[in-house]
Amino acid sequence: MATLTKQEKAWVKKLNKLLAECPSNRIAFATTGDCEVSLFDVTRYDEIFDEVDKGKSEFIPAAMRIGAAFNEYLTFPKEGANKFLI
Repeated sequence: MATLTKQEKAWVKKLNKLLAECPSNRIAFATTGDCEVSLFDVTRYDEIFDEVDKGKSEFIPAAMRIGAAFNEYLTFPKEGANKFLI
């Protein structure tokens, strides 16, 4: 397993603490493996999966289709990330 530096560990801890401070129980996160993390309304989770189960789309597009995806994203740096994607 890869090891983080002391500074990297501190950053991850700080980021997780910030995410845990979310003022709502409604916001959840999903990603398709890219550098953007989509936010969606977790109270509509079952509705989203109903769309997925119908075979109409994957999770994030289904959330968008029914209006459960928020128009905000968490964007992580892309430097070097894409060269490792297969």
